[in-house]
Amino acid sequence: MLYERTNRLRYLRRQGGFVITLELIIIISILGFGTLVGIVMVRDALVKHYMAKQSSKTLVADAAGRVLGEAIDFDEHDAPRIFFLDRSQQTAYRTLIGVRDDRFTSREAVYYSGSACTGVACIKTISDELTSSRGTDYLSGTGNVSYFNALQSGLNYGVGRGDRGLPGHLFRESPLNCPIAPSQIQSRWMSQKVASGEPCESINLEDEIKSPAFTGCLIDTSSLGGAVACDCPESLKDQGDILSLYGAAIETLLDSTVLTLNSALLITGQQIPSVDVGKICCPMNSDLDEGELVNSVVYIVLEELVTQLDLASFPTAQQSINTALAPLAGELSCSSPTILKAADSVPDPIDPNENALGTFAAPFWVNLPSAAPDEWYSVTPREGEGW
Repeated sequence: MLYERTNRLRYLRRQGGFVITLELIIIISILGFGTLVGIVMVRDALVKHYMAKQSSKTLVADAAGRVLGEAIDFDEHDAPRIFFLDRSQQTAYRTLIGVRDDRFTSREAVYYSGSACTGVACIKTISDELTSSRGTDYLSGTGNVSYFNALQSGLNYGVGRGDRGLPGHLFRESPLNCPIAPSQIQSRWMSQKVASGEPCESINLEDEIKSPAFTGCLIDTSSLGGAVACDCPESLKDQGDILSLYGAAIETLLDSTVLTLNSALLITGQQIPSVDVGKICCPMNSDLDEGELVNSVVYIVLEELVTQLDLASFPTAQQSINTALAPLAGELSCSSPTILKAADSVPDPIDPNENALGTFAAPFWVNLPSAAPDEWYSVTPREGEGW
C-alpha cells in the first residue's frame, strides 16, 4: 500500500508538472506571436510613413534622371536650391546652388576679362557689400552677395559660364588675386538674372569704389555745450588718423571763413559760434578721400551752422553767405579697392577633370508626389548619383 501510494504521488507530480509546462508554453507562444505581429505592423507603419514622407520631398534631377539632391528651400523665383559640398579642399565648405529648368544659379556673379563672358574668370571676395550693393533689379540693398558663403568664413562660390554656356559651371575663390585689374573686366555671368539665353552682361568696374562719408559727427557738439560726444555708428570707423593730418589747415580756413560770415551777419544780430571739428566716419575696409578734404570739411560745418540761423528776413545777408561758401562747396567720400580673386573651377568628386556641374544636362526637373503612398518601388542607384 505504501509503495503504491508513493508511485501514485510521483505520477500526480509528473502530471502536474506537465500541465503547468504546457500552459506556460501556450502563454509564451501567444505572447511571442503577438509581439512578432506587433513588430511587423510597427515596421510596416514606419516604412509606409517613411515612403510617404519621401514621396512628398522635392528631389531635383537632370535630363538623364540623375538626382542632384533634395531642395532645402526656394529662391525668390521659386527655383529649388540644393547644397553642394566641396570636399576637394582640405576644409570642406557648402554652397547653395539654385536649379532652374535650363541653368544653375548662385547669388554671386563671376567676372570675365573678355566680352560675352570669355577669357580670365574672377570672383569677388565674400560679403563684398561696398561693390555689390545693387542686384539684377538695380535697387540698392539687393546685390549679389552670398551671406551663406560669408558665414562660413571661407571661400566664395559662384556659378559662371560653362564650356558650352548653359547650364553653367561652379567656380570658387582662389588665394591668388585676379591677374587683371578690375577696370579691365568687360563682362560678368549673373546666373540669377532672369534672361532668355545666357545671363551674361557687359559691366565696367572701377579700381576703387566710392561711397559717401558719414558727417553726422562732423561738428563736435561738446564745443557747443553738448554733454555727450558723437560717435560713429556701428559698421563705420572713425577717420581721425587722416583728419588729424589736415587739422591745422582746416582750423585756419574755418576761423577765417567764420570771420567773413560774421561780418555779413552783423545786420542780423546773429553770429556763427566757434566750434571744433569732430569726426568723419567711413565704412569698414574703406578710407577717407583726401582730395578737397579741407574745403569740404569747412563747407559742411558752416553750412550746418548757417541753417540753424534765422535769415528769412535778411536776404542780403543770406546772399553774401552763399557767395562766400560757394568756392568751398564739396562732398566727403570714402574709397575702397575693388578686390577680385582668380576663380578656380570646382572639380567633380568622381572625375576631377570635369567641373562639378559639368556632367549634368538640362532640362532639369523635380519629382511629383506619389499618387499611391502605400506603394513604393526599389530602384538601384546609379554610379555617382547624388552629391
